[in-house]
Amino acid sequence: MPRIRREPADERRSSKSVWLAAYIVLAVLAIGTAKVQLWPDRRIVLQSQKQYWANVAVSASRGKIEDRRGVPLAISVPSTSFFIDPKYWDPASADVLKGTFGAAAAKKFSRELPGRFHWVGRSLPKERADKLADMKVPGLYTLSEKRRIYPHESLAFHVLGFCDIDEYGQAGVELAWNHILYSPPRTRFLARDSKGNAMDIMSGRSGVVKDTAGSIKLTIDSRVQQIMEWRLSEGAKAVDAAWASGVCVDPYTGEIVALASYPTLNPNNRKNLVNTNAVRNNAVGRVFEPGSIFKPITMSIALETGSAGRNSSYTCHGTMKLFDRTMSDVNKRAHGKQDLTHVLMNSCNIGMSLMSMGVPKYQAYGMLKQFGFGDKTEVEIAGEESGLIKQPEEWLGTVPANIFIGQGIAVTPLQIVMAISSLANGGTLLKPYVIDEVRDSLGKVIHKGTRRVRYQVVSRQTSDFIREAMRRVVAEGGGKLAKSDKVSIAGKTGTAQIAASGQYAKGQYVASFVGFWPAEKPQYVMLISIGEPKGARYYGGQIAAPVFKSIVEDIVQIAPGKI
Repeated sequence: MPRIRREPADERRSSKSVWLAAYIVLAVLAIGTAKVQLWPDRRIVLQSQKQYWANVAVSASRGKIEDRRGVPLAISVPSTSFFIDPKYWDPASADVLKGTFGAAAAKKFSRELPGRFHWVGRSLPKERADKLADMKVPGLYTLSEKRRIYPHESLAFHVLGFCDIDEYGQAGVELAWNHILYSPPRTRFLARDSKGNAMDIMSGRSGVVKDTAGSIKLTIDSRVQQIMEWRLSEGAKAVDAAWASGVCVDPYTGEIVALASYPTLNPNNRKNLVNTNAVRNNAVGRVFEPGSIFKPITMSIALETGSAGRNSSYTCHGTMKLFDRTMSDVNKRAHGKQDLTHVLMNSCNIGMSLMSMGVPKYQAYGMLKQFGFGDKTEVEIAGEESGLIKQPEEWLGTVPANIFIGQGIAVTPLQIVMAISSLANGGTLLKPYVIDEVRDSLGKVIHKGTRRVRYQVVSRQTSDFIREAMRRVVAEGGGKLAKSDKVSIAGKTGTAQIAASGQYAKGQYVASFVGFWPAEKPQYVMLISIGEPKGARYYGGQIAAPVFKSIVEDIVQIAPGKI
């Protein structure tokens, strides 16, 4: 049997020494590496800093917005930004910037500049950027970014809003839902190689890191929106109006199908955004006295409080002395004895003033609040105003009568549309919404727009009565210019003076028409308001009612049934 030979003791000690030496060498190397990484030599730091200019935050891809049928309304596309490194830039080359950025930019960069980084221009379309980039001018470099564009230009601008150069929402849905749509900017480390050429090194994102932004689908139908914007602009221009607005909603769900404001602009050209009059959203951000379009609402209050009945009648002599003021109708026309329906058909101020005298002011105020006046509707669009309604303690003298004819109260177009919707749908005030669906970055639905009830403001009986009275306004009364052979329309005209500095401005009016169709079973409620028209025609029945009719007939033509 063979015997196992044992190693001598000194050989074993030698082997252990070799391994120990190896461990010591590795430990020294590890410590040295850690020292360089954690406590680098200042000379090394300075040298490395010479290899780059700056950490620059550039826009990432923002989430898309589309209409109810999936038509893209706001998207982000690739773009190119230019910057200059003064170390490699020759001011004598500044003229090459003139064609792309203009004479001012060429002048700015025609002199010596401090530092290592200066933006020349941000987010240029590819076709504009490529020509300059291909020239490979020393010291002029490019960065790839994203640029927010609106494929249909001005379409739905006042719903969508706009973004700044870094794709951060500034107005409309873009602002209200920025937390969903916005993708934090990526930080780019700008470096140069040994030849001075720019190297763009991606190094993650600043802020909360996420792969992509969420997306939004609106309740807006781009076809109806286009019709409304076209007809509204046409009507406003015909009377040289300062502004106009239009809102169309589904009275049974609260969905906003179209919302337009005039004047408007194309946000793809950022220079247009300095026009504050065009940026303003008149549908939610402008308040005005509604005038006679308010009468269906106050009449319903008189009915609900029992202050008036369906068989009540009021005698109009054209004028009436009430406290310290003389109330009058248009041209002081005497309508004689009228029932409630004819008070509305004739838009009789005297009849409505007499009606107001029997309504307890606290009840009237409470119902107006239930109709949504004096409070924001909380629609998902930034910039909404709440309007103004006096406290009941201030309802002195002619104030109740004024409110019953639509004076002395400030409302937004959207508030009026929602209040009239409650009279069209059986008496239920709904919360309006413009967001149909929200998806996160993974495509998962995280929010779904749905019908939300605020109040049951009037009974079905009152709703039915007012709806029939408004049908007769169009069929037989002051709203005849809204009458259509294609579909039955119900509505109410309104002409309100504009208040300024505590009194009404002479010759300044808001002409409106609010209505719904089909009159028997309303599918849509819409308001058209035209502000400060010039010339002899300024009544709502003259200039707003025909615009309303044109929009309705166009909608019926493209979508005979429900949209």
